[in-house]
Amino acid sequence: MDRMKFRYLRFMAVAAVLAIALVPAMRSSDAKKQPVITAAAGADLANEERVIGKYFDDLVEYQHECWDAKKRQALRSTDLDPLQRKSDDLKNRLSDVQNAVREVVRKLKAAGEWDDLDTKLLAGTTDAAKRSFFQESSFKADLEYAATNLSSQKDEISLPLDNLRKRVALATPGSYSDGKFAIVPAAYRPSMANLSLSCRLGALRLKIISKLGGNGTCQTTDAVSCACNPQRGAVCTGNNCPGQATS
Repeated sequence: MDRMKFRYLRFMAVAAVLAIALVPAMRSSDAKKQPVITAAAGADLANEERVIGKYFDDLVEYQHECWDAKKRQALRSTDLDPLQRKSDDLKNRLSDVQNAVREVVRKLKAAGEWDDLDTKLLAGTTDAAKRSFFQESSFKADLEYAATNLSSQKDEISLPLDNLRKRVALATPGSYSDGKFAIVPAAYRPSMANLSLSCRLGALRLKIISKLGGNGTCQTTDAVSCACNPQRGAVCTGNNCPGQATS
């Protein structure tokens, strides 16, 4: 009986020693499993870029479809109904895009990145063509304008569609379409002096992508170049981008 009691006490003593030795190791192991919290690298603008980018893509697609419709020899009022729905949708969503721009401004200011925004954007841009484009306007000024005035450009969205409706009206029997009074609407070519909505949004999109450390696709870059250079035509055709590019 005494021998069994001795063995039990010795076992308990060994167990206690092991427990004392293992506790620090277990604590160290638990500590390694905890996430390492580090300061944010910068304002996370990914969600806002998606909102602005999706809108820009839809706007360019809509303008492209208007351009294709303009080239058709025969055009009826019913042919314009899908374009009218897209025009209305783009007008309704423009306020969401303006709110996204406001959120970009808020996040940049909260992260302390607002004051030297332009300087850092150029410092992180090594491509000569991109630097030249970014230097044409201030990133801060672009954001401030869009955050306040973007919705004021809503009527611009329907301009290419309005021109198409004028053409349909002129071709309707009973209208002044005998050639003597017919007027061919001018192509929709926004002036660079007053940045078009597509140019303004495209430039913002490219700058935000660059701020996030990325690069726009060839299609996006070409679309922005086309929107901001009216001499290339009303919309981008994507002819300068063979194959499928990725971000």
